[in-house]
Amino acid sequence: MVIFDERGVKIFLRDGKYFMESDMGHFAEEYVEIEISKEDAEKVMQDVMYSCDVACNWRDKKRGLL
Repeated sequence: MVIFDERGVKIFLRDGKYFMESDMGHFAEEYVEIEISKEDAEKVMQDVMYSCDVACNWRDKKRGLL
């Protein structure tokens, strides 16, 4: 179920877990869906720009930088 949809960022609630879908591509669209915490979901819903921090942290963890 979509609980937030603003500026290309969507937050879903599925089976009690929160997921964020966002466009990660800068020049070409590359949509990713990542699992996020309830706290991060609430912060994104208050300020959609926080989604950039969430996405960057996810990307850094994926690359082994965090």
